Amino acid sequence: SCPIFPLFVAQLIGVAGTNYSNESQTIIFSVTLITFCTGVPLNGIVIWLLGFQIKRNPFTVLILNLAISDFGFLIFAALYSMGNFIAAQSFRNLAIFYLFDATYINGLFHLTVISIDRCVAVLFPMWYHYSRPKHLSLVVCALLWIFSFLLVGIGSNIQNLVFEDVPWDFDLTVTAVLCLPLSTTSTLILFIKICLKSQQVKRGNLLVTILITLLCFLILTLPLYIYLFSILFHGTNDTSHNFQSFLYFILCACLNSSVNPVIYFLVGRKKQAQSRESIKAIFQRAFQEDEVPETR
Repeated sequence: SCPIFPLFVAQLIGVAGTNYSNESQTIIFSVTLITFCTGVPLNGIVIWLLGFQIKRNPFTVLILNLAISDFGFLIFAALYSMGNFIAAQSFRNLAIFYLFDATYINGLFHLTVISIDRCVAVLFPMWYHYSRPKHLSLVVCALLWIFSFLLVGIGSNIQNLVFEDVPWDFDLTVTAVLCLPLSTTSTLILFIKICLKSQQVKRGNLLVTILITLLCFLILTLPLYIYLFSILFHGTNDTSHNFQSFLYFILCACLNSSVNPVIYFLVGRKKQAQSRESIKAIFQRAFQEDEVPETR
């Protein structure tokens, strides 16, 4: 999920290597490297399992695309951070920034769609299981990828041409307005649904998996978005302060992109398993849906 200030790109390029940012750059580079070393392999495992080992269903298609987004974002975040750290500023580094931006936005969109998908499944189970278009998930994922790259490319040009003097970020605003209210509402609905769920219905792990994923997303994203909006709307010109905010944004984004596979593993494993389970069995259990309602 980056709407990370295209208006700050020139500032970021200019501040790389200056005294006040050296310490912060070193810290964020180190954290990014750690999350890269853990998050990329973990998301790679998810991609391998859902792409080639576990039979896909409409919902796991969304999870697979989320893992691809997180995988790409972590790689581009590491490359971009290394480029700034070694002061290797070039058109190539700017291109990496936009790929980094687009994959983050795509991750946010997929998380939002996943939350909506689960809400539809619990509120309208009969329609979801028996009338939902078969290839809807594939179509939605394709549209999200296209829209993410268009938003980054066209959005930055719109801001430069139309909103040049306005102290807010076009990508940041669009993703925040579209994603945060929907994700927050969906998380609340899922939380209530889990609390009120009848004990007579066989419960799968999927709702718990998605609820924890959404809660982690909101914890790592919502406070930072509020903070960044306060900076953007106040139009601060403190380059050091803006750059520091950028570093915190990268930190939270990398953590958010790395935590999902850990959640899948913890929810899917049996707490009192006597023997070692395969990672495939654990992930299959993590994405086990609730009992499908019967048609009359």
